[in-house]
Amino acid sequence: MIYTIGETVLDIILKNMQPRAVKAGGSALNSSVSLAQLGNAVSFISEIGNDEPGTFIIDFLQRNNVHCLYVHKNVSHKTSISMAFLNEYNDATYQFYKDLPEIAPVSRIAMQHNDIVLFSSSYALAQRNRASLLAILYQAKQHKSLCIYDPNIRKTMSRNGVEYDFFCENLSYANIVRASDEDCIHVFGTNNGADVYKKLREYGVSVFVYTQNKFEVEVYTPQFVGSYTVPEIIPISTIGAGDTFNAGIIHCLQQRNQNYVLRSFWDTAIPFAISCSAAVCLSYDNYLSSADVEKLQNLM
Repeated sequence: MIYTIGETVLDIILKNMQPRAVKAGGSALNSSVSLAQLGNAVSFISEIGNDEPGTFIIDFLQRNNVHCLYVHKNVSHKTSISMAFLNEYNDATYQFYKDLPEIAPVSRIAMQHNDIVLFSSSYALAQRNRASLLAILYQAKQHKSLCIYDPNIRKTMSRNGVEYDFFCENLSYANIVRASDEDCIHVFGTNNGADVYKKLREYGVSVFVYTQNKFEVEVYTPQFVGSYTVPEIIPISTIGAGDTFNAGIIHCLQQRNQNYVLRSFWDTAIPFAISCSAAVCLSYDNYLSSADVEKLQNLM
């Protein structure tokens, strides 16, 4: 089973202050839908409100074959809302509106050795989610499940703050970190992938996948360093691009019985993940569609 952990939001997408789409959203949710579309068994761990957006999102997830056993309904609270504003390049900035309980519910999961866990974004840095997240990551570590961390950090992080402490603790549970150049500048103050990998290795991270928007993707492992070209596209929306890139990597991890520190694995996984990400950028969807998957099957 693949487990994705994160917040649930209703994404309202606008350009020039005009609405373009309303979608189920949230980093881990986006990844879970793309993974399910690719044919994987995936369980989403999150929470929603007791309202119409929450019902809409649960119905959408179930229609897309995402397991929702661990999506908790907050009876006295509302589903979070995200306003996504697209700029001239169709990159998004966000405003969030949240009504959440003080403490996130804890999911008791019987993790297994061959499970994969993806955790990401602001959810993995919030104090209210800490007990819930660590309970799952601890189980994953005990059973030697594979953990993937995508920080997705949108602002400069103080080295003296509690979020930085949480970030470092998150790294100690991660086998693979997928981070953008923006993440690295915000946390480490550098966009040099090799320097960042040295820092990640101090926390036991085996593999660093370094994305740089429309520029090369770099992969650092104990065995090799690789660089992969990103084809040029004209995006409609970049929302969900990184999340679907993560889904592409996890799909390859699930499908191919290969050592993920070797070049042979990444020479297949990164081009496939890039193609997944590009497909999402060509629509207002935050995740792969069945039509996208049909086109991607030839790449595998």
